[in-house]
Amino acid sequence: MKFSVCIGSVRATTLGPAIESIRRQTWTDWELIVVGQGPDAALRSVGESAALADKRIRYVHLERRGVSLARNVAVSHATGEIIAITDDDCEAREDWLATLADCFAAEPEVDVVGGALVAPPIRKAGFAKCPDQIPAEALYDPIASGRRPPPGWDWVTANVAFRPPVLQRAGPFDECFGPGAMFRVATDTEYKLRLETLGVRMRSTPRAVVLHTYGCRYGLRAVLKRSIDYSWGHGALSGKLTLLGDPRGREWLASKRREVSSGWLRPFRPDRLPLSALQLWYFTRGYMRCVNGFRVDAARGVLEPIAAPTA
Repeated sequence: MKFSVCIGSVRATTLGPAIESIRRQTWTDWELIVVGQGPDAALRSVGESAALADKRIRYVHLERRGVSLARNVAVSHATGEIIAITDDDCEAREDWLATLADCFAAEPEVDVVGGALVAPPIRKAGFAKCPDQIPAEALYDPIASGRRPPPGWDWVTANVAFRPPVLQRAGPFDECFGPGAMFRVATDTEYKLRLETLGVRMRSTPRAVVLHTYGCRYGLRAVLKRSIDYSWGHGALSGKLTLLGDPRGREWLASKRREVSSGWLRPFRPDRLPLSALQLWYFTRGYMRCVNGFRVDAARGVLEPIAAPTA
């Protein structure tokens, strides 16, 4: 079983450790496709040097940024039987690919396997946040369960692997979502919803581990920005669902409004109201920006602007 590992990168300082973590894998049948983005000459140097040092590594450089764009380009270069995705601020544990291989071999009917994203210890006092995800050992069959995931099931695109035919069925990652795009988050949730609609069987497992080594964001400004980005992006995702005729889009917007209007009362925490109101404002703004400025390409399942996007 050959893996195509895909990494989109904008950070020269963390790309090297991410690459080395793949080179240390106990499963040796792999290729690594790194897609660098932006004007940083140091980033290109790291990627090209790695490709020269190991023939299993390919480096592609794009001037335009966007993690979904980078993943689509990497997938287009992939030749493996399994396509695995991680990020440039992560390090895969040495048995990552071997564990994924075991999962796919044990369940031929499963097309997606997502693993654990483990945050490092917080090393500074004050405001800090590092995204992580420790899922349960669980199989989600949307058809058999009536689209009800089992408790603890989940995955994120910093640690997930696909059989290539399911990516062809679901279409490309939506380049309007994710870091570097207009809607800076929600790429994971957006793609999971598409797979769910197709009835794709998906396993989550805590045994396939990726360390989010450089994922911590420190300081109030960084934590607040992340909260705003999540509200803006998930509001846009709700808008996309509305464009698709999915009632969950408007339901999510209504739920967010209810949460802000009364959530701080139970328990009584008036100090939460300003942040909740700010989150609602960005959620609603993202929703309206998507609904009024985009349409969905039915063939590819992605957003397309109706007119030139504005900031």
